[in-house]
Amino acid sequence: MDTLRLIGAMAWRNLWNAKGKNTLVGLLMLFGTFLVVTGTSILDSIDRAMTRSITQSVAGHLQVHSKEGRDDLALFGSGFMGADDLGLMPDFSRVKQVLLGVPGVRAVIPMGTDFFDIYTATEMDHAIERLRKALEAGDTARVDLVATRIRAMADLLRAEFGRRKQILRNHEEIDQHLAVIDRVRGDGFWNALRGPPSADDGTAGIEFLDTQLAPLVDENEGYYLQALGTNVQEFSRTFEQFELASGTMIPEGQHGVLLNQKFYDDYLRNPVARAMDQLRDDVVEKGKRIDEDPLLRAKVGRMSRQYRRITFQLDVAQSERLAAELRDFMPGATGSIDDLVQRFLQVDDSNLLPRHRFFFAEVAPLIRMYLFPVGDLITLRAYTRAGTIKSANVKVWGTFRFKGLEKSALAGGHSLMDMMTFRGLYGLMTEDKRKELAGIKEAAGLKDVDRDQAEDALFGEGAEVERKVEPKAGFDEFRGVDLAASGRSDGNGTFDPALVDKGLAMHAAVLLDDIGRIPEARAAIEQASEAAGLGLKVVDWEQASGIVGQLVVLVRGVLYVAIGIIFLVALVIINNTMVMATLERTMEIGTMRAPGAMSGLVRRLFLLETLLLGLLAGTLGAALGFAFVTHLGTAGIPAPTDEMIFLFSGPRLFPDVGADNVIAGLVAIVVVSLLATLYPAAIATRIEPVVAMSPRE
Repeated sequence: MDTLRLIGAMAWRNLWNAKGKNTLVGLLMLFGTFLVVTGTSILDSIDRAMTRSITQSVAGHLQVHSKEGRDDLALFGSGFMGADDLGLMPDFSRVKQVLLGVPGVRAVIPMGTDFFDIYTATEMDHAIERLRKALEAGDTARVDLVATRIRAMADLLRAEFGRRKQILRNHEEIDQHLAVIDRVRGDGFWNALRGPPSADDGTAGIEFLDTQLAPLVDENEGYYLQALGTNVQEFSRTFEQFELASGTMIPEGQHGVLLNQKFYDDYLRNPVARAMDQLRDDVVEKGKRIDEDPLLRAKVGRMSRQYRRITFQLDVAQSERLAAELRDFMPGATGSIDDLVQRFLQVDDSNLLPRHRFFFAEVAPLIRMYLFPVGDLITLRAYTRAGTIKSANVKVWGTFRFKGLEKSALAGGHSLMDMMTFRGLYGLMTEDKRKELAGIKEAAGLKDVDRDQAEDALFGEGAEVERKVEPKAGFDEFRGVDLAASGRSDGNGTFDPALVDKGLAMHAAVLLDDIGRIPEARAAIEQASEAAGLGLKVVDWEQASGIVGQLVVLVRGVLYVAIGIIFLVALVIINNTMVMATLERTMEIGTMRAPGAMSGLVRRLFLLETLLLGLLAGTLGAALGFAFVTHLGTAGIPAPTDEMIFLFSGPRLFPDVGADNVIAGLVAIVVVSLLATLYPAAIATRIEPVVAMSPRE
C-alpha cells in the first residue's frame, strides 16, 4: 500500500508537471469516449426502433417459408426486379399447428405477397355517367356543361392518338379511333343527343360514348397494388402498430382489401391535391424555395397544367361559385373557370401557403379526391405463375396505417387482402379448384386422351363431334360448376373463415412472447419443422426484411470503422507523446533507478499515469456523451428521408443512453490508452542508473 501511495503521488505530480502534453492526450481520450457513448447509444436506439417498425408492422419476429424456394424472403424488396420464388406451404393449418406447439410462440399468421393491376372507372366514365343523369333529369344547363367537358377530353384524346399515329405504322386502327373521336367532337353528335329520342343505330347517344369513346381511354394508368394476402382480422389483432384509418375492417368470411393509407394518398389521390401537399412539405418542412429550385418550378408547371383534374368534375353551380370565390381571392383575375383555376395553381413562395389552405378548404370538397372512394368495388388483375391472367372484383373496405410510420414509404408499401382472394388471383391449383375443374369437365363431357390416340379421337370415325349437355338444377352453365357442391351458392362473395388456415401460404409471420428469445425460438422451430417433415426455412426479422434490414448493419459497420480509425489515430498520438515524454524524463527515471527502484516500479508508474489520465478524460467524455444523448432524447433527431422514418420508427428518433454504453466508452478508451503506453513504458524500464549521473549536453 505504501508503494501504491507513492506511485500514485508521483503519477499525479508527473501529470500536473506535463500539463500541455497531457491536455492534448486527454482531449483525444475525451473525444474518443464521447464518440463511443454517443454512437453506440444512437445505434442501439435505431436498432430498437427498426426492430419495432419491422416486427410490429409486417414481418413479425420470425418468418418461415418452404426450403424448396430458390430465393430468400425479402419483405421490403430484394433489390432485383421480378417476383421471388419462395416455394409454397400447401397446407398452412399443419404448419400453424406445429409452430404453435413450440414454447414461446404467440401467433402464426399466413401470408403471401404479390403485385396486382388496379382497374377502375376513368375520368371519361365518370363524365359519361354525369351526362346520363343530367339527360334523365332534363337539366339542359348541366348537359351543356358536361358535354363541353367530354368534348374537351375528346380533344386531348385526339392529340394523344395523333402522336401515336406519328410513331406507329399501323394507321388503319388509329384512323378508326380518330373517326370515333372526331364524331364526338362535332356538333352533329351533340345536336342528335339533345334531340327527340330515336331508334339507336349505335352511332349516337350515351351508348356510343360508352361503347366507342370510353374504351379509347387507357383503362389502366399504371396503378399497381402490392398486396399482402393474409388473415386480415388476425393480422390487425396481432400487429401492435396496425391502426384502421378510414372505413371498416373486412368482416370475417368476406372478400376485400384494406389499402395502406400512404399508398392511397401518394398514388390514388387527385394529382393536384398531391402536388399541393408535396410543394408545401418541400417549402415548409425541408426549407426549399420555389424561385431557387428548378425542380420545384417544374413541379408547379406540371400542377398548373392539371387544372382539368378540377374543372372537369364541377357542375354548373359549382363552377360559377368557385369562379366567384377565385376572383375574390385573386383580385384582378378574369376569364373562364379553366383560366382562373390554372392561374390559381401557378403558385410561388409568397402565395403557396394561403393557396394551399384555400385549395383544401374550398376546392377539395367539390371534387373527387381519390381515384375511387372507400366502399367501391375495384378490379384487380394478376398474372398467375402459369402465365394466365386472373381477375377479381374486390371491395375496398377501408384504409389502414402503422402508428408512427404514417409518412414512411417503406411502411406504406403493403396493402392487405383476404387470403382467399389472394389464392384465387395467385392461380394455384388447390384441392377446391381441382374439384371445380372436374365438375367443368364432367358437365362439358370432356375426357383425357392419350397423345398417341389424339388424332383418332379428334378425326376418327368414332369421334363424337358434338354433344349437347342439358342443364341440370343447381348447375351454373357459365362457370361450369355445381353450385351446391362448391359451397358458394350464396352469391354474396363469402367464404368459410376456417378455409383461411386450410389452404396454401407462401410464407408466415411468427410472433413470440419474448423478443429476446429469437435465437432459441428459431432453433426450436427448425427442430420442430424437421421432426414434422414440414421442410421449413426459418429466418429472423432482420433477414426477412431484405436490403432494409441490412441498413443498420451497414450504419453500425461504418460507425465502428470510424471509431476504429479514431482509436488507431489516438493510439499512435498517445504512443508518440508518451515516447517523447519518456525521453525527456531520462534523468528522472535514471535517478529513480539509482537508489534501487526496480523496472517493474517504473512500468507501473507509467501505466498508472495513463490509467489516471484515461479515467479522468474518459469520465468527462462519457458525461458529455450522456448529456448530449439525453438532450437528443428530449429534442429528437428528425428523419431526413422516408427510409429513415422507417428506421427511426417515426418522424423523429428519441435515443436514450444506458449504463452499457457509458461503460463501453470508458473501457474502450482505457484499454486503447494502456496499449499505447506499453512501448514507452518498456523504453523507460531499459534506462540505466548511470544515465542519471551523466552530464547533460
